[in-house]
Amino acid sequence: MADTVVFLDTSIQIARMLREQEMRARIVAWTARYRLKVTGSIAVHEFRNRVLRDTAYLLTKLNKFNSYQRTLDHVTNVLPRQMERRRRICLPILHRLIFGASDAELTERARRYCRSLLIYGEARFLQGVDSTGPGIGCYLAQVPVREKRRYERYEFPDQRCSKSLGQCTLPRSLEGKIELCGRLLQFLDGLPPARLTGELNRARTFLRLVVSGEPPERLFREDPCLQVGDLLLAVESERVSDVYTMNYSESQAYCDILGQDLTVRPNNPEAAERHYRQAEKPWPLP
Repeated sequence: MADTVVFLDTSIQIARMLREQEMRARIVAWTARYRLKVTGSIAVHEFRNRVLRDTAYLLTKLNKFNSYQRTLDHVTNVLPRQMERRRRICLPILHRLIFGASDAELTERARRYCRSLLIYGEARFLQGVDSTGPGIGCYLAQVPVREKRRYERYEFPDQRCSKSLGQCTLPRSLEGKIELCGRLLQFLDGLPPARLTGELNRARTFLRLVVSGEPPERLFREDPCLQVGDLLLAVESERVSDVYTMNYSESQAYCDILGQDLTVRPNNPEAAERHYRQAEKPWPLP
């Protein structure tokens, strides 16, 4: 594998930055097998929406409570079930700071770490990656987070393509990949229900719009970066032979049709990677 290229999806990139040391070491060890490591512009966009927005939220709670412990208790016990993804982002950030300090020290450490992540997080997200590839025209992925008031107010670009005022060129990029979009749609339409997920079904709906030649304004209304991010990452990865992910459910379909080998990093850091080669198909159901 020393001469191959691997595509790191959003889930791997987030885990590489935020998870416990053992998990980060596992990811570094696996990616060291590859000559080049690449990711996609959509991964940057998703990182901002999944991690940096929650970091800004966490900083507001640290400012409000002026206590690390009360903030930790709030994230652990008060966030409703609908915000489970936010809890999964906030807790690793807080837990990385807990060793050998008072609550006041931890509070200040946490505030500084959150600010550092908001300002430099996207650059760190891309450290250790050789390329983000050509991208597919996601305008929002290029707009950075801006600090408006130190520790207090941060300006994010809108999450929705429909609010990019026509500056996003993603629809035109997909027009240039109409043959690929047609193949993806045909493949997804042929999958048995057991291999389909909610996002794969949304991808089918969106691909039908692309293949039928709907105008950009109609595609924007679907907010594809939010609704079908795994599809867009798959399109960005089409020329890469190996994909590394923590998300088997959608990746198993896209890697199948794109002829890619798939490596899955289990959530348990003690478990070894699961590697699925094209020659070993059919792969197990998700």
